[in-house]
Amino acid sequence: MLFENHKKITEEELKLANSIWNFLSIKESIQKSDLIFVLCSHDLRVAKYAVDLYKKGFANFILFSGGLNFFTKNIFPKSEAESFAELAFKENIPNHVIIIENESTNTSENIQFSKNLLKSLNHKFSNIIAIQKPSMTLRIKLALAKQWNDGNISISSPNYSIFDAPHSHINLFMIINEIVGDLQRIIEYPKFGFQSETEIPDHIFFAYNSLINQGYNLHLIK
Repeated sequence: MLFENHKKITEEELKLANSIWNFLSIKESIQKSDLIFVLCSHDLRVAKYAVDLYKKGFANFILFSGGLNFFTKNIFPKSEAESFAELAFKENIPNHVIIIENESTNTSENIQFSKNLLKSLNHKFSNIIAIQKPSMTLRIKLALAKQWNDGNISISSPNYSIFDAPHSHINLFMIINEIVGDLQRIIEYPKFGFQSETEIPDHIFFAYNSLINQGYNLHLIK
């Protein structure tokens, strides 16, 4: 496993992290759409979820978006999008329904590069299901509201908790660092026009500051 650590995660830290995870995780009802838009990550369960939605008839196309970033440059030999697409191909998803955007390195680029790619391919999708890890769903909802507001987009994710979030490449210590950084971006990015604002409850601010003070700062922006 990459990103090993020797810090013992206390019960209190896990409780604080779980409150942040639950705040960051949203799930909307979904219906048959034109496109499944996958904002890729280190977690291939999201790719499998996209495949399952396609097989259930929720959309006719899947767009995988993602290059490599802090986490995935040490995990995948190819881009996130290509790695996710490989899983889809192994699940017998037809080649012609997969669209790959493999240059983006953050959520804003996922959105902008994907919009530009679809335009260049003369694709017009009005109804979209956007999926990511559970803890990224609030963030992508806020980003899409600001940067892709000309369609009907619903947000979804595979269903798992922070306790099941670690996998063969990412441990719980790094998961907590990741969600602390994602919450920081929700706080800071509206100032730069990257996403819409949302109210942060006091207990979430308390959890956020407490975890930073306990050393969970590896995914913070400067």
